[in-house]
Amino acid sequence: MFDTILPQSFGGLLAAFQPCFTAPTYRTFQLLIAGWIHCPGRHTITAVAVAAGAVEQRHLSVFHRFFARAQWSLDAVGQVLFRLALAWVPADQPLYLLLDDTLARKHGKGISLATMHHDPLLSTAKKPFFSFGHVWVVLALWVPLPLGGGRGFALPLLFRLYVGTKRGGQRDAPSRPRAGTRQRAAAGAHAAHPYCTKLELARELITRVAQWAGERVLYLAVDSAYAGRPVLEGRPPNVQVLSRLRADAALWARPSHRRPGQKGRPRRRGARLPRLKDLARQRRGWAVLPLTLYGRPVSPQVFTLTALWYGALREQPLRIVVVRDPTGRRQDEAFFCTDLRVDAAFILTGYARRWTLEVTFHDLKQFLGFADPPQQTARAVLRTAPVAGVVYALVLLWAAEQARAGHAVGWVPRPWYRTKTAPSFLDLLTALRLASRRPDVSSPPYCPLCAQKASAATPDAARAAA
Repeated sequence: MFDTILPQSFGGLLAAFQPCFTAPTYRTFQLLIAGWIHCPGRHTITAVAVAAGAVEQRHLSVFHRFFARAQWSLDAVGQVLFRLALAWVPADQPLYLLLDDTLARKHGKGISLATMHHDPLLSTAKKPFFSFGHVWVVLALWVPLPLGGGRGFALPLLFRLYVGTKRGGQRDAPSRPRAGTRQRAAAGAHAAHPYCTKLELARELITRVAQWAGERVLYLAVDSAYAGRPVLEGRPPNVQVLSRLRADAALWARPSHRRPGQKGRPRRRGARLPRLKDLARQRRGWAVLPLTLYGRPVSPQVFTLTALWYGALREQPLRIVVVRDPTGRRQDEAFFCTDLRVDAAFILTGYARRWTLEVTFHDLKQFLGFADPPQQTARAVLRTAPVAGVVYALVLLWAAEQARAGHAVGWVPRPWYRTKTAPSFLDLLTALRLASRRPDVSSPPYCPLCAQKASAATPDAARAAA
């Protein structure tokens, strides 16, 4: 049996990925997952191999070749994750897909496929800021795991790297040397990489998951940046889209029926409707809709209408919900769904689930080093960061299995968290690390040099570190 510093309950999840790899590559995959879970600092490939206790078992280059040269498909790994997560969604309920992009900042011109991108965290309304790094378009599945107090979790399935056109040249940094081999290789990889927009990458991810889902209905929750024609038009028949409607969207009435004997091309749209703010101002009867959004009970005022957004979707009308804050603190907002059978509550609660993907991005960067690996080959870049998403999903699925088996995941009580009722992701990660310290888990090979430098940390100290 191959030794990994993981509990046996976690080994069942890893066994599902065995058909995705060859036998040697699968053993490397097991060690990388174990090292990624136990790595305490920056998640570089070297640090992950050391945390797995594998430096005495295999040469360090084996782990780098796993990302740069080994024959395996990241989409096949995502399909296995989809099957594992699907077991937690009732068969009579629709599936919610969440899609967005996130920026991983990088440093060094030797990083392959890194370009300049708008940085939303450092930018302000008056002054935009741009950072050098990778932008990942991520598609996740919302799963109601019995862990987060009913809010659910976003399990990342598929990743695509968006490579911009501006990498940074002599004009941006005149004093930076560019004669190195790594800089030339990175520049060559950027020039050879095909350019695709974020909407095109999103469309590719949606089509792939729609094939996995079969006949099950998928509701895709995206922000207004992804509510464009490449995503809305010609999408798979089992995919419906939930999104925010732009304030300047040009709405049209549906075309009237043709009269008998009428000549000419059939009309594709009817009369132009007033703007959203004009519709809200003219509206007299608003309905009060009690909901629970983002974990809080709210009672917004809403009204619904059906209209064509011809600029983004020419063939199908949309179900639109206009929302008003009764206190007047927020401006009126509008949301839509391509499924005309749903009501306002379904649209608002479905779109609110998109926030769980933002929580996933935070946990990936904060605790699993999503932006840490400084890979310098194109193929390694496309594979390394998504492994952090695989680890994130596996930790959540393992914790859900433990909760279903009656083994509740606890956390160290803190007096400043007086209202905490559910474990955070760091609590779940700490619980998995502590479970790996039990006697039924095999230990890594003994290294005298490492034993002299390592300090014995008690389980209580490890739990308190969370």
